[in-house]
Amino acid sequence: MNVRKPVPFKPAALIFAGVVCGAMFSELLRPGLALAQPGKDLPPDKVLNAADRQQQMAASLSQINDRLGRIESLLTTGDKVKVTEMPATKDK
Repeated sequence: MNVRKPVPFKPAALIFAGVVCGAMFSELLRPGLALAQPGKDLPPDKVLNAADRQQQMAASLSQINDRLGRIESLLTTGDKVKVTEMPATKDK
């Protein structure tokens, strides 16, 4: 009769391998650094603090508001177009 000898460390080795593989895949799935944080490739003079960013955003918003106001005024008053010359039409 041929009886197999039980291997005592096989279940523990399989569990250990599963934990190691799980840890490796969890590192791959972890999100990277936030894009809002300055990287090492950004020169030091370009790094802005929160107050500077807020001032720039406020300036940009005021520019956008001015442009939008001009567009709205054009749309409400209308733009008059006078046709002085018509191209020749092609008759079939």
